[in-house]
Amino acid sequence: LESTATWPNRFMFLTATPQGLRVRQYPPSLSVMRGETATLSCHFEVESPKYGVQWFRMKSVKELIPKSSRESVVEKNQTSYLVITEVALEDSGWYYCEVNVLQEDPEWGNGTELPWLADVAMLVIVSHFTGVDHASP
Repeated sequence: LESTATWPNRFMFLTATPQGLRVRQYPPSLSVMRGETATLSCHFEVESPKYGVQWFRMKSVKELIPKSSRESVVEKNQTSYLVITEVALEDSGWYYCEVNVLQEDPEWGNGTELPWLADVAMLVIVSHFTGVDHASP
């Protein structure tokens, strides 16, 4: 028999997220070069069949990812994938998935950073300048 003093804490723990919703976003950071394809993943566990998933990009403000020919969302086995083809400078930033169950408060992923990487030629120059030479002669 458990002490009644523990019941309120356990009850609050069990109801912390709507409908047993859990969201994990990965990878935490993804490095891609210009022109490559970036795939971000958002895995969620939800008991309700009625849910929605949205992706947001965060730069100075949060913005919903607009539909475009370079960005698509694929959902399979309770995982939503944001696929960005031909990555460009304007794609850099933090990406968040939002999973919403019915009228409950949404649950957010932990975020994925898509940093901008300079072109390979620039990386070689910077590496050489810092005393580390990654280029072969």
